[in-house]
This record gives sequence, structure tokens and C-alpha cells, in this order.
Amino acid sequence: MAKPLLKAGIGAIILENPYYGIRKPKDQVRSSVHYVSDIFVMGGCLILECLVLLNWCEQIGFGPLGVTGISMGGHGVMSESINWDMLQNQYLSDKMYCEKLSKLCKIVDDPFACELSKTPDIAFETIEDMTAPNVTPHQLITFINDISNCPDIEYKPSSHRRKIFSATHPSIINLLKEAHPVLHPSKKIIEMKKRTREALWFMRGMMDECTHLKNFSVPFDTSLIISICANADGYVPRVGISKIEDIWPGATVKYVECGHVGAYLWYRKVFIESIIEAFNKAKRKIPAPSPSLHEI
Repeated sequence: MAKPLLKAGIGAIILENPYYGIRKPKDQVRSSVHYVSDIFVMGGCLILECLVLLNWCEQIGFGPLGVTGISMGGHGVMSESINWDMLQNQYLSDKMYCEKLSKLCKIVDDPFACELSKTPDIAFETIEDMTAPNVTPHQLITFINDISNCPDIEYKPSSHRRKIFSATHPSIINLLKEAHPVLHPSKKIIEMKKRTREALWFMRGMMDECTHLKNFSVPFDTSLIISICANADGYVPRVGISKIEDIWPGATVKYVECGHVGAYLWYRKVFIESIIEAFNKAKRKIPAPSPSLHEI
């Protein structure tokens, strides 16, 4: 995309991703990183390197400046390349370590949003508490484990202020099995052991804690932000996650009718036009660099 942008007077620096290309370790196969921690190191390196490059460009008189990127592949790399059994053993090897870490990490988005909202007449207070803006993996695991050992609770008459659950559900655990994807979405998930479930939710909390946009400061001028999202994206779901418009009010979000990879392959022109549009906005809002900077 860099060459077409030159026609619009926009230059580009292409930063090679850490752990990719010539920057990957010699014993690393393609983009499959060796450790989960490499994903976080990768993100930290990209942020710091971008800051250095932007500062350098500003010092020599270039501007306005912008940053753009497409996908990342981090989730796929993590899921396909790491040893999940080893991760689970490490996580559960020290009970105190396990409990302390899981309490520190926050799951920012609603863990029940994707499936629970599809089940009618579900409104009991415990789940409402668990769908608060921030729920830790520890709280979620404790809730599920407590419910698993809970005896049947008698159905309360409809005249009561709040229904505990529908009469068609004889116990809370049956209700959760029907409503919660972790407990009963498929035969494969049913066979998951308790250790697998806990490690999974711990990783969800870790990823949210370190990568969720809500945990970072809001950009100075969100009106300069343009995001392109795919409606059929299998990597970034459209349900159960925070909307960019809510996290960064004033940002522009464009949707394309395709999947994650298809967005780049078939809608490259949309990306190019959006970059040009964003820079035109920046030119109207940001003063041109001082001529004296060119003399540095």
C-alpha cells in the first residue's frame, strides 16, 4: 500500500514486526513464537519502536504523522504454537501464585454476552453481578465451581419480585450448561478438564489486562482515527466485545462485508482511501512543521 500513497504525497516507513522475518529467532519456525510472553514483548517493542520513529520524523521536519496497521496474527500464533498442557501445569503448579495472578487480571468485556443473551427469561442476581464491567477470571471460576456443587433450588412463584430461573430448568447447573459456552457449547468443551478451563480464563484475563484498548489512555484527538472492521471477521468477533466507537468516542468506523483476511485482499483500496482521508483531516487540524526543523 505504500506505493499508491506516494501519489497522494504520503511517505511510509514499514516496520517489520518483532519475531517476524529477519527479526525472528533462528530456531523459530515461521511466525510460531516459542512462548506466550513473546506476544506481550512483541506488542511492547512495536509501541516503543513506533514512538522512536515518530519522534525522529518529527525532529527532521516531517508531518503530520500517522500510524496504521492491519491485523496482527497474535491470537492465531498463540493458539496454534504453544504447549497448552505445559501452560496449564505451570499455572496450576503453585496454588498461591495461581490465585494471586487470576485476581489481578480483569476480563474487560462481558464473558456471557455472546450466548447468555440468547436464552430467554434468564435474570438471576448472581449472573447479573458477574456481568459487571470488570470481572476477574478468579471470580468467574469460583462462580462456576460453586454453582456446579449447588443443589436444586425450588422455583419461586411469578409474583415474586425476581425469577431465579425458568420452571423448565430444574437446577442452576442445567441452566448454565444451556447458557454458557464454556460449559456446554460442544462435545469437545464438555470433555475439557477443570484445569483447562481455569488456564483458558486466566489467559483471557491476561490478554485483556495487557492488550484491551480500555486499559490505555484515549488518544488526544479521536476524530482523526479511522478503523476498518470486517462484519464476518472470525478473529475479531462482532458480539461480546467493546465497540471502538464507545472506547474512542468521535472515531470513524467503516465496515466491509468479508472476513478477516478478505478485508486486506479485496478492500485494499478502502484502506488506502481511509489513510488519505485521515491525513487530510490531520492537515486541517495540525499546523505544518516549523521550517527550521529541516535544518537539523
